[in-house]
Amino acid sequence: MPRRWILIYGSIIVTAIAVFVAILQADLIHSVFFIGEAHDAWHLDELFAAWIVATGALIAILIVRESELRKLIVQQREILKLVDDASAFDGLTGIANRLQFQSEFGRELKEAWHKSSRLALLVVDVDLLRSVNETHGHGAGDDLLRQLAARLVSVPHRGGMVARLGSGEFAILFPMGSDETEELFRLASRILSRLREPFDCNGTQVDITASIGISKYPRDGSSATVLLQSAEKALRQAKAAGKDCYALYDSGLDARGRERRSLETEFRRGLEAGEIVAQYQPVVCLKTGETVGFEALARWQHPTRGLLGPAEFIPIAEDEGLIDPLFTAMLRRAGDDLATWKTPRTVAVNLSPVQLVDPHLPDRTLALLEQMNIPPGQIELEITETGLLADFEAARKTLVALKEAGVRISLDDFGTGFSSLRHLNELPIDKIKIDRSFTRRIATEAQSCKIIASMLSLGRALELTTVAEGVETREEADFLLSEGCELGQGYLFARPLWPQEAFATAGRFGG
Repeated sequence: MPRRWILIYGSIIVTAIAVFVAILQADLIHSVFFIGEAHDAWHLDELFAAWIVATGALIAILIVRESELRKLIVQQREILKLVDDASAFDGLTGIANRLQFQSEFGRELKEAWHKSSRLALLVVDVDLLRSVNETHGHGAGDDLLRQLAARLVSVPHRGGMVARLGSGEFAILFPMGSDETEELFRLASRILSRLREPFDCNGTQVDITASIGISKYPRDGSSATVLLQSAEKALRQAKAAGKDCYALYDSGLDARGRERRSLETEFRRGLEAGEIVAQYQPVVCLKTGETVGFEALARWQHPTRGLLGPAEFIPIAEDEGLIDPLFTAMLRRAGDDLATWKTPRTVAVNLSPVQLVDPHLPDRTLALLEQMNIPPGQIELEITETGLLADFEAARKTLVALKEAGVRISLDDFGTGFSSLRHLNELPIDKIKIDRSFTRRIATEAQSCKIIASMLSLGRALELTTVAEGVETREEADFLLSEGCELGQGYLFARPLWPQEAFATAGRFGG
């Protein structure tokens, strides 16, 4: 029996005895209990017996109720624990939530201040999480987040805290023995590598990448709020660099952040004002010199900053969800320019990785081509291998629908992706474009020449058209022609041209 119940029962019995003894010793017993003949039946021994019976009954009731009281106490403790857990842990992933993270972060900072030690904060954000939710549903997205949290916890990081801050964003506290930037970078690399491994969501294989922003205490701030803001700024820098990478906070990011926010506002306005224009780079037959088509390259004709290249605004379009409006603007530009060219030419337009998992893209694209009276066969959509990582099956369905309607598909930057042979085997590819990183080494590296020869041989075996990008010298063009490459694109033939210049050069390279 628990000690508290022994004390309760003992107190009751002692109290009963004390009261009875007091009655025995009282001088006014008879005046209290024997007033007149009517009370002759009440004797002290009977009164004591009644008192004992009442006390025993009370004790019996308490004994019977003890188990119920104990259950109530246990239930109350369980409820309090559930309340504490709900306020401290994320309901989806089971790891610490933002509230618990902030509390622990504050405690860690105080300890680091007293010990003069260092801390690092890593903010991890899932790339293209929205596309997973749109393609497979939020249930699959939730399953993905649970698996992702488990992987983050499994990566060794000196026992630092792992928390979910919200949506697809996570945080990791990393205690540092010294200013160990290299060790910090190794941790970030391990995390990215771990997250590149395929996820199984409801029987479907999903490939994702993540971006990481890093800040350090005390270098980048002394409070949890400032350090989190610094890590978030570094995260945006990592995403702007192409995603699937990490970045360490740089104080110069503040100025660049203000510049970026200004550009975001101006880009939205520029899209509506029709400031997105197209330049065209010829694709040339290496054997005859004839221009067989063009690649449309997006440019932003900014009213005060001048002509801006894609590196200035493509990351903004991706982060702000403006890729579809940008693609539509480019397709309209290409359609308008094609209508002015007397000689029909194929025009290639780049397709963003975000769009590949959109099941409605084929219908929207074909409707727009029909509206502009442009045959689908005159449009070629260029994709990159890295763009297939988010969801290969969804991307395949999108491309098949476009291909069946007559739109041509080309695989850009061939040779730099992760699984080129699978892509060539399962996707409706018409053309492969050999990345310029191989072309520019033709004159200096025998290994690059061998790789190019192998890719050209593969293209012929699969009956695919091959294009070499970045051709800048006659030596490069001659080597490619000797190895059986059909088409070339690069500064040897022409830099990106304005529409009327492109039309004027349509036969310039004819043999």
